[in-house]
Parts: sequence; C-alpha cells; structure tokens
Amino acid sequence: MKLYEYEGKKIFSIVGIPIPKGQVVYSPVNVPGKVVVKAQLLEGGRGKRGLVRVTEDSFSTISDMMKEGISTFLIEEFVSHNREIYISAMMDRESGNPMIIISPNGGINIEESKDVRTFVIPLDRTLMRYDVDAMEKYVGYRGLTPIVQGLLKLLLEYDAELAEINPLAITERGALALDSKVILDDNALFRHEELLKELRREKPASDSYVELDGDIGIIGNGAGLTMATMDLVKLMGGNPADFFDVGGGADMQKVAFAIERVGTNPRVKKIVINIFGGITRCDEVAKGILDGHSKVNKPIYVRLTGTKEDEGKEILTKAGIKVYEDALSAIGDALR
Repeated sequence: MKLYEYEGKKIFSIVGIPIPKGQVVYSPVNVPGKVVVKAQLLEGGRGKRGLVRVTEDSFSTISDMMKEGISTFLIEEFVSHNREIYISAMMDRESGNPMIIISPNGGINIEESKDVRTFVIPLDRTLMRYDVDAMEKYVGYRGLTPIVQGLLKLLLEYDAELAEINPLAITERGALALDSKVILDDNALFRHEELLKELRREKPASDSYVELDGDIGIIGNGAGLTMATMDLVKLMGGNPADFFDVGGGADMQKVAFAIERVGTNPRVKKIVINIFGGITRCDEVAKGILDGHSKVNKPIYVRLTGTKEDEGKEILTKAGIKVYEDALSAIGDALR
C-alpha cells in the first residue's frame, strides 16, 4: 500500500527521521511568509507538473491547484539548504537482508544518476557504526545515523517494502527529509491497523489549522478575518503562533476544540479570539470559550460581535472573561 507524503512523514517522525514543520489542509488557507505547498497524490513527478510550489501566497496557490481536482495539501516551512542526498531502504532479494541505497546527489531525475551505491546490513547483526561510516564517507556528510536507523526500522518493524527520502536536505539544523515515499506490504497491514487509523483519521469538517513559530494564539471564523487578526498582531509587534479558522457556523464543541488545540501548544502564552457572528451564534461561541478555557489555563482576549452578541458577552462577563468591542483593543491588551 502506497502512503501519501504526509502519511510517510508521520511515520518518519515516529521512527526518528527529522522532517520539516508542516500541516495538512483541505482548503485554501493563507500562511504568512515563504512556504512550500505540495499536492498530496499517490504518484510521482509532482514537481514537473507544477504541483510542488514555493510561494508566499499559499491561498492562491492552493486555490489554483484545486482546479485540477486536488483536495489535500501539505504546507511546509521553506527549508534553505545547500545539498540534497538520495537515500532509501528496501529488502535485497538475493540475500534476504535489508539494504540502504544512497547517492550523494538527490532531487529530480535521480533515476538517471550513476553515483548510487548499495549497503547490505545482515539480519543476524544490528546496524554498526562502521556501516554508517561507509555511507557517510561515500556521500561526504556525517550525521546519517538517525536517518539510516529510521529507514531500517520502517522495513523491519513496519513491514515497508520501500522507504525512500528524495531529497534528504543538508541544512544548518542537520539532515531533513523533504519528501517521503513509503510503500507498506499489503500482506502485513493487519499488524498495523492502529497505525493506519492514526495516519488516515477523519479530516476536520471545516476548520483549518496551521502552526507557526510565535507565542500569540490566533482563533477566528473565516479565513479573511483570521488572516486580518494575524496581520494586526504582527503589525502591533506580536508574533502569531498559529492560524486557526473555525469556519462559519462554529458551535460550542468546535470552539472548545480550537482553544484546546491552540492552547496546548507550549509556545502559546496568550490566545486572541476574533469572532464575527453571522451564521455563527455568539452565545454558542461563548459557551465553547468557557469549556476550552477550563482545560487550557492561559489568558484569553475575546472580540465578539454579531448574532446573539449580548447573550454571548453576558456569558463571558459573568465568568470573568473580558470581551472587547474591537480587535485592536483585544490585541493591544494581549501584547502588554
């Protein structure tokens, strides 16, 4: 069974292979700064088809890709790097042992490269330091141990027929897997049912969440309002920790979930919530805020206006949570 790139990377992180920070989304979302948007397809050649793009306008990029019928996207941080290596693992059919295939030159058209070597690791012993030394000497880079260990673990513990990283980027932070290609043995899937459920758990119905590097949590309803809130935080000297659009018609459960998800990020110190209630009822939002706040003990700054506004404000005020008339006032207090 072939896995999508984001699924392969989830397993990479489980086995200790470093990956870039990223988030799976199912609709257009605007993430500030330079990012890489990748269409999630079970086929190769995405780069040649323009389905992997470096962009500073992720919203338009995703919107454009969706015209081709694509519905799942991986948004990752842009990773500056000087070198790319190819590395993969599969079973050697002749000896029945796992082997590492490696090249000092990764990236597109790797199949045309002549600089490729294989290193067979006998099953009757563990991976040795001299095995990795030989690989590192061949590609001219030290630091491959967690990569090789992770790939072998995918073969031996997760029944992968192929585990491939192309490219493995050499960065200031070390080696990072910029792509994944993982094929699991169909006959062994019954042994990994819980893992597959985790990899392919149901996507959220209408919310979009992207984690960023700041310390101010952002929750809004509607991509435009949420982005505007992020922009205001940035312009006023703050640093957003996320983009979380709960969507139109958000109910109590969805708002509570958003606060819990944002608030459990250890970097988040305060949470700004900006809600305009059209089809979204402010009293439902207020109940969700109370529920979420009871689980996440972090300061919350709320701007709430629209349908059932008075009822929502009363619920929050009675609970001791201040409600602001405008987003500027809420953000201003949050940044003090």
